[in-house]
Amino acid sequence: MHLNVAVVIVVVALVASVSYAQQSSPDDFQRGLELYEAGDLAGAKAAFEAALGLVPNDPVVLAWCGTVSLQLGDIQRAIQCLEQAAARSEGSHVIYNNLGNAYAEVGKFEQAEESYRKALEITSNYFDAHYNLANLMARQGKFVVAFNEYSRALEVSPNDPEAHINFGYALQRAGETAKAIREYEAARKIQPQNTAVLSTLGSLYLKSGDNEAAIDAYQAALAIDADLPNAHLGLGTALYNVQRYTEVVSHLQQAAQATPDDFVAQYNLGLALAARQQYQQAEAAYEQALAIEAGNVNCLINLGWAQFQQGNYEQASTTFREAIKRGPRWEVAHLNLAWSLAKAGKDAEALVQWQLATQRFPDSFQVRLGLANAYYDRGSKSEALAEYLQVLKLAPDNAEAHNNIGLIFLDRQDVTEAIVHFKAALKSDPQYVYAVNNLGAAYQRQGKLDEARQQYQRALQINPNYQPAQENLERLEPKEESEPS
Repeated sequence: MHLNVAVVIVVVALVASVSYAQQSSPDDFQRGLELYEAGDLAGAKAAFEAALGLVPNDPVVLAWCGTVSLQLGDIQRAIQCLEQAAARSEGSHVIYNNLGNAYAEVGKFEQAEESYRKALEITSNYFDAHYNLANLMARQGKFVVAFNEYSRALEVSPNDPEAHINFGYALQRAGETAKAIREYEAARKIQPQNTAVLSTLGSLYLKSGDNEAAIDAYQAALAIDADLPNAHLGLGTALYNVQRYTEVVSHLQQAAQATPDDFVAQYNLGLALAARQQYQQAEAAYEQALAIEAGNVNCLINLGWAQFQQGNYEQASTTFREAIKRGPRWEVAHLNLAWSLAKAGKDAEALVQWQLATQRFPDSFQVRLGLANAYYDRGSKSEALAEYLQVLKLAPDNAEAHNNIGLIFLDRQDVTEAIVHFKAALKSDPQYVYAVNNLGAAYQRQGKLDEARQQYQRALQINPNYQPAQENLERLEPKEESEPS
């Protein structure tokens, strides 16, 4: 939504001078008015210029000639005529308003502001001067003054939709999202069929995190015009945010098809397809997005993840390496690269990546957890324990770290310490089935068979298909140890 600079003509405010009526026939002037009413601006200008040949100092003819010149884009002639008209009139707010518009067109903002203020000195409740002055101030980033002038304009004409829209746009530029929504909602009440207003409202609600209101606004816009790419894109995004995935893809597909060169449309389509586990199609959408904006780190990471989910671990590793090359400070790219290498069977390379990531992100518990797990999987239990303890310094309630520390102590026959960590894991996540089963195994090693049985049963309540707990429960005998997992 662009700020408007209105050209306002109020004929009744301009009264033909006596000198004009006495010195010449009004034919040229009258013909100019008729041509203007008919929409022939060039013909009207020619007629007014002809009239000026007879009465060069008449303020009414000068004002009309200047105003039509302004509308035709002949700004220098407009300024010349309107300046002369202002100097020769007894004080016309319309002339000063239109002179302000002409100055604004050529970037003479101080003169434009002065002209608008002169118009308001003559007529303090003149809507157009307040409105145009507000637009001028907003154009220069002088938002406080702009907001005051929009408010005054709306006091005069509270149902002017463009004033509400431009006020909203200025508020939006100033970061006042909630107040911008207020003005666009006011415009919506006045023009409920205005799809631009509805789409802008949708984007503002989306920005403010009110996805349901955004959905309502976008749906209202699409009910009027079903072919609005931005509304489809915004609606798809809002639906994605509230996890209504079955409705998302069709809207984002329409946006992507209508705007094939729009990175956001292609990228968001990829996200929606991935959310529905349509990873092959998501990969194609991400590739299209990268063709538009090569090297976008977010897109590379998501492309790599789509490849990973399809089991293309080598390809995913290459993509994640490219993401790291483009954005070395993106922690998730390092995490995903290490996981991809591990899945590809390259455990040594994966371990190196975990170690490098830990050096780069020493305060990331996710990275340290990955390194700890890598050590654990390789049988390096001492190194794993050291890293798990570092994880707990960064994230004291991390259930996975507590569970795996418990396994290490259980392996060392330190059952009491193992139970401490299994319980700590369950305090953080009572549904963590691995820790439930492992706590049962620890109790069984202590000979507490009833407590062990209760934990195995609890694990199966959480996940009836969890095989280790089922096997441990079936094998439970007073002298028989069960296996942790």
